[in-house]
Amino acid sequence: MKLIIYGLIFSAGILGLTIGIYPQYLFELFLGWFIPAVAGFATIYFVMDAAKKDAQLVTKVLTKGFVIKMIYYGIIILISYKLYAFEPVPFIISFTGFFLVLHALEAVIIKDIS
Repeated sequence: MKLIIYGLIFSAGILGLTIGIYPQYLFELFLGWFIPAVAGFATIYFVMDAAKKDAQLVTKVLTKGFVIKMIYYGIIILISYKLYAFEPVPFIISFTGFFLVLHALEAVIIKDIS
């Protein structure tokens, strides 16, 4: 659990630096970080909980988590595009970068507990 906390702190630092360079895109960059950060933290929380109970339960949690995350990402991005008028390119770049990095971190954490 420490590794995901450190990863989130580090990614928030990168977010802060990016917002410092491009303050006009504060909302887009923050949203691009926040969406995968919440999903990543929730995934690791539930995977760690499942790993304490049963090793085979981890696979079930990961499978359910994948489906829930895809629905979550779809709903949040759709709501964001429909309700708020913002620049999509900074959001897409921010979301993609943090999505990839935080999911790579999830993979390292899951490998360590397996």
